[in-house]
Amino acid sequence: MKKILIGIVSILFIAVIYLWWYIHSGSQHIPPHFHANFAVFVWGSRIDFSPDKYMEDIVGCSITGKISARDRVHLHENNGDTIHVHHDGVTWGHFFSNNNIAFWEDFLKLDTGEMFTTQDDTWVLYILNGKRVENPFNTLINSEDKLLISYGDHNWDYSLEDLYDQVSSNAWEYNSKYDPGSCGWTNENGVKVIIRELINSFTHWQH
Repeated sequence: MKKILIGIVSILFIAVIYLWWYIHSGSQHIPPHFHANFAVFVWGSRIDFSPDKYMEDIVGCSITGKISARDRVHLHENNGDTIHVHHDGVTWGHFFSNNNIAFWEDFLKLDTGEMFTTQDDTWVLYILNGKRVENPFNTLINSEDKLLISYGDHNWDYSLEDLYDQVSSNAWEYNSKYDPGSCGWTNENGVKVIIRELINSFTHWQH
């Protein structure tokens, strides 16, 4: 028991020293954390992004600094409308590529393998923040952006504007509340993450 207590005290001491160094060093960088909304329609039918296969687990940051592509931008908790951005320089292409979806000016390929290409009377069209854009693949995602991707002839009983109106507008709500998936030091969970990882490392070493 005494050995365990000494180990825990040592871990807490290291965590406090590390945190002090991180906060007072001139090189620290607080990762961004913001949200955006999107929707994808094919022939007027909305693609459902709420299944588990599109979700990323809510995890804390790693003190190693390693970050995966899906850590940078992803969906949480079966919410298929709201994107979580946790890193600089994230584009719409990054987000969709993480979910095995590809698009460009003249095609849309879903993760099912279905390919939709621009023909004489059908198009892949994009609306970003209420304006038609040619191809947002390399466009940075900004806080509270809204993107619509739609494939079809757009002359049926739906219009591009009708589809855009169905894109959620709740990114601002997520921006204004605490998110347990955040890795920023503004997140109250930051200290707990470091301590937990150090304890896990100590436990692993003990075994």
